[in-house]
Formats: sequence, C-alpha cells, structure tokens
Amino acid sequence: MFHSFVPSCGALGAALILSTAALAQTAAPATSTPSPHAVMLDEFVASASPFRRNQIDVAQSTTILSDRSLLLKQQSTLGETLAGELGVSATSFGPGASRPIIRGLGGDRIRLLENSVGTLDGSVTSPDHAVSVEPFLIERIEVVRGPASLLFGSTAVGGLVNVITHRIETEVPTERVRGGAELRYGSAAQEFSRGGVLDLSLLPAGGPALVLHLDAFRRSTGDLRIPGFAESARLRAEEAAESLAAGEAPEAAARGYLPNSSLDAESGAVGLSLVGPEFHLGASYTGFNTRYGIPGHAHESEEPTEAGSTPPGPEAPGVRIDLRQRRTAIDGEWRREAGFVNGLRLKFGHANYRHQEIEPDGNIGTVFTNQGYDARLELLHGGAPGWSGALGAQSTRSRLAAIGAEAFLPPSLTRVTSLFAFEEIARSSLTWQFGARFDRTQLEPKGTADHRDDELSGSLGAVWKIDPVHSLALSVAHTGRSPNAQELFADGPHAGTQAYEIGDRNLRAERSLGLELSLRRQTGFVTGSVAVFTNRFQGYVFEQPTGLLAIEPAGAWEFVAPDSPAALAAGGGLPVFQYLQRNAQFWGAEIETLWHLHESGGFQLDLKVAADFTRAREDGGNLPRIPAARVIVGAEWAHGPWRAGADTQVVFDQTRVAANEHPSTGYTMVGAHVTWTHTVGRTVYELFASGSNLANQEVRPHPSFLKDLAPLAGRAVTAGVRLRF
Repeated sequence: MFHSFVPSCGALGAALILSTAALAQTAAPATSTPSPHAVMLDEFVASASPFRRNQIDVAQSTTILSDRSLLLKQQSTLGETLAGELGVSATSFGPGASRPIIRGLGGDRIRLLENSVGTLDGSVTSPDHAVSVEPFLIERIEVVRGPASLLFGSTAVGGLVNVITHRIETEVPTERVRGGAELRYGSAAQEFSRGGVLDLSLLPAGGPALVLHLDAFRRSTGDLRIPGFAESARLRAEEAAESLAAGEAPEAAARGYLPNSSLDAESGAVGLSLVGPEFHLGASYTGFNTRYGIPGHAHESEEPTEAGSTPPGPEAPGVRIDLRQRRTAIDGEWRREAGFVNGLRLKFGHANYRHQEIEPDGNIGTVFTNQGYDARLELLHGGAPGWSGALGAQSTRSRLAAIGAEAFLPPSLTRVTSLFAFEEIARSSLTWQFGARFDRTQLEPKGTADHRDDELSGSLGAVWKIDPVHSLALSVAHTGRSPNAQELFADGPHAGTQAYEIGDRNLRAERSLGLELSLRRQTGFVTGSVAVFTNRFQGYVFEQPTGLLAIEPAGAWEFVAPDSPAALAAGGGLPVFQYLQRNAQFWGAEIETLWHLHESGGFQLDLKVAADFTRAREDGGNLPRIPAARVIVGAEWAHGPWRAGADTQVVFDQTRVAANEHPSTGYTMVGAHVTWTHTVGRTVYELFASGSNLANQEVRPHPSFLKDLAPLAGRAVTAGVRLRF
C-alpha cells in the first residue's frame, strides 16, 4: 500500500492547499466561520537567519514548540520530545538518551544549540550519551529542517535544534516579579517531576533593569513499562536456537517492563542580566546531573527498579551512566534602527562535561570528558531599503577524552575557526537570502598525526509571496563537513552501545548539495505547507554493521562470524560496526495541513493531516537506520478554558534496509490530551493530562540501535499542573 502512497504525497499536499478557496466556499456559513488569522506557520523564528522572521518568510522549513504544545509533548529527552514533529524522529536509546534525527540525518550533522550556542556535551560521540539539555523548564524549541550551515557551521548540514531557556533576560521586564512552577506524574515509568523558575527585577522602574533568574528541577523514574517482551521476537528466536545448539535451556526474557531503564536527573541555574531598550548583557551558570541505565539483553530474573530508588548495585544488569555538566553562558546585544550598523551580538558558552559508564559490577568502565567553549560575534547591518544582513566570526574548541579499559577513542583536541556572512534583500513580493561561510577545522589526536581541513560553504534562498495567502520558498545549500574524532579514530569496544566500533583514518571531507522547495498557505480554511527535498553527498560517512562479532578469548580481540565455533564457545560477542564513506543521496517529502472546521460561539474545531517520508541510498544500496514513512491525523477542540484533542500516528514497515540490517515492523500510536486553564489575579493555573500509545502497541523505531532490545513505552498517562505569575 505504501508504494502507491509515496509518489502521490507531493501532488496530494499541493492539491490540499491550492484547493482551499473552493473548500471555503462550500463550507456552511451558518455554522462555521473560518478565522481570518493564521494559526499555522505564524510564529517568529530566530534560528534560520540573524533576524527574527515569521516562519512563512524564511527559505527553510521550520518547526516551533512552545507553550501548551511543548507542555503536552515534553519527554525526559530532547529526542523523544521532538520525535512526533514533521520530518523529525529520534535515536531512542532508552528513556535516558535520545538525540533528534531530521530527515534521516543525525549525529554530527544535526547541530544542537542552547540559546544559539552549542550544547558542548558528548552526545554526538555516541547514541547512548544523553544531551545535556533537560526539556522540563525550557521555554521554546526551534527546529530548522534542512541545511542551516551558514550560520552555525558544517555540523548543521542536516538541520538544527535550538533550545531557548531564557536564563539571560533580553527584554525590559514589565513586572518586578514573574515566574512559574510545574508538577507532573507519568505512569509509563512512575515518573515524578517538579521544578520552578523565578525572575526578579532588582532596579527601580524607569531605567535599565537588573534581572536575577533562578530555576531548578528534578525528575525521577522507575523502569519503563512496556506492552510485551523487552527483546524482539526475532532476537528471542535466535537466542533460543543458540541455547538449543549448546544443549542449554533458554533464559526467560523480561516482559512487561524494561530492566535497567530508570533515571534520575536534576538541574539548577542562576542568571543575572542588565537590560535596556537598546541593549542587554547577561551571564548564567547551569549545573546538570543525570543518572540513567542503558537497556539491553534483559531477562526475567532481573527485578524492576522503582522511581526514586537507589540505582542498581553490583548484581544489576547492564551499564549505567552518571553524567555531569557545568556550563557558563554570556549573552549580549546592542541594537539600533538607523544607520548602516544596526547592532552587535555576542554569544559565548563554556562547559565542563563528564560521563561515566558504570559496569554491572559497580566499577567505572570508561570515563568521557569534554571541556570546551563556543563563541560567536555578529555585526548586524542595514543598507539600501530592503537590504539587511550580518557579518560574523565563530570559534569553537573541544577537548574530548575517553579514559578506561574500554576507551575506544584517543584523547583529542578539536578547534574550529569560522567566518560567515548572511544577506537578505527584499524586493516587492520576492525576498532573497544568501550567504557564505568558511570553516577551518584542526583535529589533534594524541599519539597520531593531526587532521586539518578547510571547507567553504554557501547557500541561496528565495521566498516568493504569490499572493497574501500563498508563498513559494526555495533553498539551495552547499556544505563541507570534516570527519570527527570518532569517525576517524574509533577502535575498540563501547559498553554503552554494546558494539565494537572501528573508524577510518583515511576519511576525507564530506560534501553535500541540498535543495528544498516548499509551498505554504498561511490563512484560510486550510493552512499548512508541502515540501520536497533532496540532499546529495560526496563521501558520506556512516557506521554500518559488518556482520561479524568481536570476541576476546585470550586478552586480544578477534573478529569472527556469528555462527563460528569460536563465537559459540565464547557465548556470543559484540557486533562490529565500521565507519565507511560512500556517495549518497537523501530525498523525501513532507505535508502538513490544518483544516479549520468550525469557529463560532466560542467553539473551535481543527483537523490536522500530515505525512512525511525519507529515502536514503548509497552506492551499494540503502543506508542504515532511516526512519520509516508515517501519516499523522489529529483533531483539536477548544472552548473557553478547555482544550482537548486526539491524534493517530501510523508508521509504515521499513523494508528498505542496509546490508546486515533487519527490517522493522510498522505500528500505530494513538494519543489524546485535555487541558483546563484558570486565572486568579496574575496567576494562571493550567491542569493537563495526556495519554500516549493508548492502543498499547509494541513500538520499535527503525532508527534505534536498540530496536531489538528496548521498545518504547506501552499505554501511559501523564498528568500535572503548571502555574505562571
């Protein structure tokens, strides 16, 4: 069925949008009055250009999560929080670690930012390393789908995710005191989360404001509840066959819960900002700790961990992670309206990151550390009428080290120095956006030769406002990306991923040419967009299973076939993954429409229909871990303080798999939510409840390294209260 669905996606989406005039005429005027205001693609985004622009006015496709939509979609990781958004999926490496994947691209091709500065953690090194941003207290998430390399570097070739935390004030406050608090409980893992934020204006009104910011949160969960077995049917059958061949009885697999999946996390921050009508300057300090388990190979004898309990001791299964980061940020801007120079913007972040992998016996196996900074300076300018732009420089430094018996990476120092320019010219109904960026990357690993690479990237975008309702956007980007330390120098067992990883010191720079065309409709009976995209890579770097197992029978590692006598005698081993480089192409389509079915008498009813798919191939066949196609249908109802909705996400089978990769079975996710808002004086109370996977299906996303070991949660309900004042 899906084969016939894919080719018609683009035509169907365009027809849905362009036929809205006829649909509006046929809608019954006596009972439904479509709102003239935009309700989709109508938020401002600051991550796609140096200036705040409406989503419909930027060349790339964007997604914004804030307010109620962020409240209802919030999960314990950034990846799972965004996994249901158009064009976005997640690595799903258990409840404690998950990075976003955008249009099939992940890892070092998706730039993760906090207030437009790199997260400065170790999450890009491995999918079991958590992102050092907790979604609980963030204000807003901006996602740019497609290349965003001109502003933020070559590691944004697939897109970027910018998390806005508001720990440094940028606008003069209108109240002396403001803040909020939130409390929530989730049944999926007996989750209990709580936190709050407070902003105090310390100077008298009438002049510049000195704003003190405080925030803190804590989250604790038990082991994740799942609808069936932790291990997939295929893996259980393989293990049973191996036990039978060895003359042993198969172990009883864990069922109903996911062992070693509990987590405990807390964070706190303090910020101080001086803010005036034309400037702001502030600094913040943040501490983030999290302790979580890496699920895998779970058996019935392992007891579940309860929320808030002590992490498993020496007899507990699997590896656990103890992560700690301390981060300092500085943010300043001076701005004015007239003249050639319109402003100056400075952003700086510095972090100390430590990640310990604790073995099942309680000993520390490997310690990852990352010390570094990310600094950028932008000069904003005007010029002739309709012309604006930015000239900038960026410097990034990262000292990464892996220490321990299973350290599969040598210590290394990476320095990136960049110059960039972004210009925008608006002429009547046509706006041009173009720019260029130069990156010099110097990678200095301990014990081997340095690696240096110079890359020049460029982009061109155009937005044509066909009429007051429709616009057509085109973006073209050429990007060069230098391979990172893991892709070049990995060589050894990695306990977190339960794999033996091998890099290639001969990898060359990866270059890509990306193109996207999108049609958008901002107002009317139907709003939304349809986009088609393609990205061609020369020398695409990826990690692929070799089909071999790594065993260590006598203190030295050997690579053998899974059915070899040596593998059977060793009781199995670690799957071997090798970094390869091939020419590759990604392409796909995204459709998002919102049908405003009814709005009158204080009632509003909207219907959402969306779909996306990505195909990815290299010279020898399909690329691994590419998300399957999906369709999303949902409805949203609102009346006074009440809002309620339900949605169904259908994910198709993924049968286009790489060598030594298994297909994935599709699934259907059903969700629902309800909120009630009440205001008392200046305080706004919001009660919320949401249900996920209400059909209690076994969900194993194809991009996950652990899809055969760790399914997503079964039927679950989350409820809580949030207040703002």
